[in-house]
Amino acid sequence: MRTFSSLCVLLALLFTSCAGNELVGVHVSLQNDGSGLVTTRMLMEPQAAGSPEANAQGVTWKGRAGLVCAQGSFQHLRELKLGGGSLHFVADLEGVNTSLRVFVKRDPNAQWVRDLVPEQAQRQAMAKVYDPTGRTKEIGDVLRLEISVPGKVISSGVEPSGRGIEAAHESKRAYLLIPVRAALEKGNDLVWSVSW
Repeated sequence: MRTFSSLCVLLALLFTSCAGNELVGVHVSLQNDGSGLVTTRMLMEPQAAGSPEANAQGVTWKGRAGLVCAQGSFQHLRELKLGGGSLHFVADLEGVNTSLRVFVKRDPNAQWVRDLVPEQAQRQAMAKVYDPTGRTKEIGDVLRLEISVPGKVISSGVEPSGRGIEAAHESKRAYLLIPVRAALEKGNDLVWSVSW
């Protein structure tokens, strides 16, 4: 029960700290030697009742929405592959100009996307739980890939471009926003390039 309560608090904090619907995604914190931490944020419908549900009276609960976060370390960025390799990294960390490229599979069955978000109908149902006012029609419809690097980011760009796909940077981090719909379209893989 305590774990579920902690998850609810974390979920509330993340809902307020992420802009718009950028709840789900991957964050990489990279060190000079290529090692680092990776954190994933996945939207899901919890199966177990939490403390508020278990301890309530006079209510019939109708839905749940949850955000599950996981964090792990890697020895070198080139070894990090997510979604069965449908999201992977290539880094040039030698010399004065350091850079990396992230290869992002775009496909109706892209595993990295399926690992982070459920189907659209489920995201729409969860939106009603997340925002009972009804203003939010869908949650988790934008995937946020973010990389923190050891130096100041000089550039962040993505090819090919597409509607809603945005690469940007500030200070020591770069991010790529991809609408779930765009990630699940059949098309050329995205290549996100970051230099610092």
